[in-house]
Amino acid sequence: MPQFPLAFPLLLWFLQGGFSCLHCDRRFLDSVATVLKEILPEDLSGRDTLIERQIKALADLHGTFLQNNYERVLDVRGVASLKSDIINQLREIKKKPWKGVFLWQLSMYHFRVSLRAQMKKTLERFADLACSEDCTVTEGPILDCWTCLRIAVQCFDGELCGVEDERLAEHKEINLYVFLVCESVLISSAVLVYLVCFKHKKKMLQKALAR
Repeated sequence: MPQFPLAFPLLLWFLQGGFSCLHCDRRFLDSVATVLKEILPEDLSGRDTLIERQIKALADLHGTFLQNNYERVLDVRGVASLKSDIINQLREIKKKPWKGVFLWQLSMYHFRVSLRAQMKKTLERFADLACSEDCTVTEGPILDCWTCLRIAVQCFDGELCGVEDERLAEHKEINLYVFLVCESVLISSAVLVYLVCFKHKKKMLQKALAR
């Protein structure tokens, strides 16, 4: 019974199709579009295009700026909290007097910058929990925001925790070593060719002067 108040909102969110990351949840993006339609005047030129661009910019936040392995997974409560904050922040923007499309676009840009920082902190906080040695079971499923799928595992290690695979690290070291060797050979060859050409040119010049 003590877990019921927490489980009920999660179940309700699942029934509403909320078990997915921001860009994976079409219903959530439609809700954002609805709020944006309430903000922009109906007679604004290119209104629908502006809304589509803002939705795309919001949907692209994760794939564009959050590309570290430990930034790909998040629990459903973290996602639900982000979605709620986004809607609330947009409604705060809606309350402000309309001062033109350019100032509105500027406010949306600042909103996305702030949201990106918030998402990064939320993902890092969850990664610290899910990758800790005393990882505890989290409430609800874990979401993979790169594939838009749910994950059964709730505690992680390896690349998802920022730990590089040993074979991959060794492969990178070998590639770096080969690159440095090749670079050294090329530089040495270039210097050798220069010296040979310089000596040859010097000899030819000496012969010409001797004549």
